[in-house]
Amino acid sequence: MFSVLIENLQFFKPFFIELTRSYLKERELSMRKILAASMLSFCSLLVSGSAAQAVTPESKAHTKRGIELYNQGKAKEAIEEFKKAIEIDPSYADYHRNLSAVYQAQNMLSEAQKEGEAAVKNKSSDAKNPEQLAIVLTAMKKHAEAEKYYRQALKLAPQNAEYQKNLTSCLEAQGKKAELESQAKEALKKNPKDVKALCILSKSYLDAKKNDDAEKTAREAVANGPKEIQAHLALARVLQVRGKDKESVKEYESALGLVKGDEALSKQIKEAINYIKNKVDSRIP
Repeated sequence: MFSVLIENLQFFKPFFIELTRSYLKERELSMRKILAASMLSFCSLLVSGSAAQAVTPESKAHTKRGIELYNQGKAKEAIEEFKKAIEIDPSYADYHRNLSAVYQAQNMLSEAQKEGEAAVKNKSSDAKNPEQLAIVLTAMKKHAEAEKYYRQALKLAPQNAEYQKNLTSCLEAQGKKAELESQAKEALKKNPKDVKALCILSKSYLDAKKNDDAEKTAREAVANGPKEIQAHLALARVLQVRGKDKESVKEYESALGLVKGDEALSKQIKEAINYIKNKVDSRIP
């Protein structure tokens, strides 16, 4: 299996698995931050009594209660509160976005998509709405649809490094190699230490047989993310292609040491290490 990968200069599979998995995990972990920010927004609204779009005190109360319940780990009860807020003020986009986010965290993706679409419909000018819908579509593996909304969010907030990174990852998931290099470079303009963008750019260079650039960029990824599995896998793959077997094994072993509770990924990395070691042994007279 690995000889075929090497001959075709395709990127080692665990890198993409870990890239996608860590991306979705980051989005799930950021859920509470999004809701916490929303809670602060609503608390401010309750005090000031003003907003760009008028909502009733009743819907505000249900939303605040829903956020409190969610932060207590009571997702089912939180969903009911958010739904009550929407029943009262159905055109308020933030309510739909919050509910979409909670549904997503509960892996109720069809419901999350429906609420995300409602948020975009009611307020397409807020970049957070298409971004949330794109995140849900990514979780559903509807990458082409997700790309549309990532681009919409980025158009509304062109300096947002997170949106740029998400679009780059979406293009990677679709195998759109032609666009990846330029998008990764755009992401790095906004955040020069973006490990995922560095890994993707390294892969792009490797595909183009720009091996020096690929190695340099992968080393930057490791320097900026020494505890990132994807960074070590990116560098290991470049070194493997360049025939730097001992260094490649070292990076694969570094990645393996960072894997926690993922037997499938551990197995794939071990297979890569064994393949390289066996290849080296076969060259010894």
